[in-house]
Amino acid sequence: MSKNDVCVVVPWVTDTERASFLEAWKIRHLPTWLVLQQDVAREGCGVTKNNGVRCAMELGAEIVVVLDSDCYPSSEANSLEGLMGSHVNALQPQPVQLFQAVTDPASRGTPYLQQQIVLPVAASMGFWIQVPDYCAVRQLAFNTKPMRYERTALFGRYFALCGMNMAFRPHDWLPWCQFIDVARFDDIWMGWLWQREANRRRCCFNLNGPMITHARQSNVWRNLRDEALHLEANETLWQTIALHESDNYSTLRKVLPC
Repeated sequence: MSKNDVCVVVPWVTDTERASFLEAWKIRHLPTWLVLQQDVAREGCGVTKNNGVRCAMELGAEIVVVLDSDCYPSSEANSLEGLMGSHVNALQPQPVQLFQAVTDPASRGTPYLQQQIVLPVAASMGFWIQVPDYCAVRQLAFNTKPMRYERTALFGRYFALCGMNMAFRPHDWLPWCQFIDVARFDDIWMGWLWQREANRRRCCFNLNGPMITHARQSNVWRNLRDEALHLEANETLWQTIALHESDNYSTLRKVLPC
């Protein structure tokens, strides 16, 4: 797959953010596959990312890598080209542990070797070093305490999908891969809708994408105000989506409180 088939979408607001991102990744001349999407009207991160994904599709991209402007190189991705290549590899079908041994030693009928199944990947997600991606409450409780990550392929389980460093094939997953226009839950709620559909199609999410350096934490008090609006609903929303009788996107989208 050539670079023209893959685009990197980066949302940004201020000139300082844009300049810092380009400096960190050592970008001197903008490549055609890099979409720097400015949030001119301050519409929010989710709207800006959706606009960037549309631009990437218009450029002919089959795979889109979404990367926040405060995500910088790491030992696993020291260039944007390397990041793209690692995400493309992570989008290849992945083995998922589905068979569960329920005794030790294993009881009669338990397969000796074949306890996994290989599934297509809906999206590749990479975690972060340096600054953790905490919600406001946990940021106040843990500050910059390091996180441990489950870098594996998940199927049939719901999780908090982070849109800071991920890749997917938008032609295969629209409208499910659209970020939701609500502060702090734009990627989380998109993820729960998307996971519902991916489960139906027997596709997994690969959480072993390339790690990046998360350079800064957003304002905890602003985050707390934004998150408090939906914290109670967020507790059970994934359950409602998982158990809903409909597989229709528009119907499931109306479940969200926004």
